[in-house]
Amino acid sequence: PVTRMGDVVLHYRPGSIAELGGLLQRAERLLESFPYRTPPVFTPWSPATADRHLPIRPAKPPPVVIGPPHRLPSGGRTHANALREPPPLKRSWSVFTQSSVPQEESLSNEFRGVVAAYKLHLHQRAKWVIGRHNCGGSGDIEQVWRALNRHVRSSRLSTCNANIRRERAEIWVFCDVVRSERVGRFLKEQLQLLGRIELSVHSRGNVFSV
Repeated sequence: PVTRMGDVVLHYRPGSIAELGGLLQRAERLLESFPYRTPPVFTPWSPATADRHLPIRPAKPPPVVIGPPHRLPSGGRTHANALREPPPLKRSWSVFTQSSVPQEESLSNEFRGVVAAYKLHLHQRAKWVIGRHNCGGSGDIEQVWRALNRHVRSSRLSTCNANIRRERAEIWVFCDVVRSERVGRFLKEQLQLLGRIELSVHSRGNVFSV
């Protein structure tokens, strides 16, 4: 247990509470020979009434730095004007190989007239429609669909995507207008289609056939 006497801490064993009074007296007698120091009284640096009349603003205005305008070494513009002017634009260029850019010269005069008449964009999508009547005597549209998948996966029709509409017994092959004439002739030859297949464009209907 611990007992405090002012700034003195007295430690004693537990169970000797009856002897605590004697311990305190003995400790006081031992401390009589030590000098006592009275702490100084705190005195504030300003009067107690000084905070009632604090100034709202400083008595003097802040200093103002006056000097000649700063000029950049490279030109006659001031520093303020240089901060306001936007930095010069950096141009970026892209280069494409000639083989990846579709050429308008690959279009036939007939198809070029179709594009002009319907005001088609060369990179909008169009679709070739293959029906059951184009699939030979058996009319097996599933066999044509399997053959078409092989050509698409072999990258021979890399710019195309296709789906089969079994409820309508039709195959739709989508491609860009600029490539549609070549794609249509490829489908006719490689899939050995009969009759004519129609090229359809959204909001235009059938615009061309091979």
